[in-house]
Amino acid sequence: CYSGPLDSSVAKAMMECDPRGPLVIHCVKMYASPDGQSFYTFGRIYSGTVRAAETVRVLGEGYSPEDDEDAAVATVEAVAVPRGRSRTNITIAKAGNWVLLEGVDANIAKTATIVGTNVDPHVAEEFQIFSPLKFPQAGGESVMKLAMEPLNPAELPKMVEGLRRVSKAYPMVKTKVEESGEHVLLGTGELYMD
Repeated sequence: CYSGPLDSSVAKAMMECDPRGPLVIHCVKMYASPDGQSFYTFGRIYSGTVRAAETVRVLGEGYSPEDDEDAAVATVEAVAVPRGRSRTNITIAKAGNWVLLEGVDANIAKTATIVGTNVDPHVAEEFQIFSPLKFPQAGGESVMKLAMEPLNPAELPKMVEGLRRVSKAYPMVKTKVEESGEHVLLGTGELYMD
């Protein structure tokens, strides 16, 4: 699912799972923190090594080398290994590991590609994203649509923020605003929407 050329130095480092190569992490899921204010980003390190307090580039689903509007710089606040319902904080993680990253969630909608900032400019030009996740076996398309509105109109910003968090946490949920101004939640079925 890597969208870049497979003969590039970045792709070769990923195929070799090289811990000394350029940092490339494919982020596939967001988990809410216990306080509900931020998200832990779950992903696999394909190449390189990630450390706490490291500065990285977050490449969103709309990123391309020609148009880097969907890219942001973030600092990894913490690195952890997921262990079922708990997590174990670590200081360093190398290629091949699944990790939870804290502090990089602000610019991620659903999935992202995280790359290192301390690389040669020629290598930085080779970075491409992993294709956004698709779920064809689940039907691929939303079959249920719910219109939402707050009971108290003054709480509209709280509801919009809540919908944004739901969209981040659940890969097959979409949120949008209709032309009529209605806030709509789209999902694959009643059980998933519950």
